[in-house]
Amino acid sequence: MNYKLFLMAPAIFLMTNCKTKAHNDVQNNDSIASLGINKTVTLPDSKTKVTFTSVAEDSRCPADVTCVWEGIAVVDLKLVNGSETRTVQLATKDFEPKNVKKSFLYQGYTIFLKDVKPYPGGKPEPQTIVLKYQKQ
Repeated sequence: MNYKLFLMAPAIFLMTNCKTKAHNDVQNNDSIASLGINKTVTLPDSKTKVTFTSVAEDSRCPADVTCVWEGIAVVDLKLVNGSETRTVQLATKDFEPKNVKKSFLYQGYTIFLKDVKPYPGGKPEPQTIVLKYQKQ
């Protein structure tokens, strides 16, 4: 009978120490943040908050199609620093005809758009973006 308790004790201990992530649609590792729609990340050592508000355009070539041009995805971000609010568009690549860039400088940070999901023609998944930020 004691051997059952001996075998179950580590499992019980591990289960009681589990922590669940309260906001599973905002993941922040080092200088990378994955944001779901209308979710916010606060840049480290800063009062700057970045919110992913929408995908303004997604003309990327579908996953299973061969295209002449790979297309572009453009996202809308809202930045708040104290009483200052700014709206910015970032794109999956620099594209002068639409006056959009892959990165921008704000309050001492360069913020890059690394990815936009879901990819057209790919598996269905919630809209998310991956941002990289770098202190200057």
